[in-house]
Amino acid sequence: MSESGFERREDGFEAKFKADGEHKFRLEMRRDKLFARWAAAKLGKDGDAVDAYEKDVVKADLQEPGDEDVLAKVRLDLEAAGVEVTDDELRAEFDRCSNEAVAEDH
Repeated sequence: MSESGFERREDGFEAKFKADGEHKFRLEMRRDKLFARWAAAKLGKDGDAVDAYEKDVVKADLQEPGDEDVLAKVRLDLEAAGVEVTDDELRAEFDRCSNEAVAEDH
């Protein structure tokens, strides 16, 4: 039994939706790693500690939908280390990392 034009079109939309979701996920992971590197520098981390922190931040992003889990993790880590950063500065850096991840993708 052959697929109708509608079924082929539906399959095409599903494939695009899946590809778009995977692309968005890769961009978010890249953004999270860039953001983690920035925070790691503020925290005085280097070498393997930076790599481990990147993984922790990426894991934090998988906790809940949206970006607040990443921002909250980094904010708490900075506060615990006595590093003062305003919410506006934190958001601005997060947005910069997001823009950089998109720019690197093109």
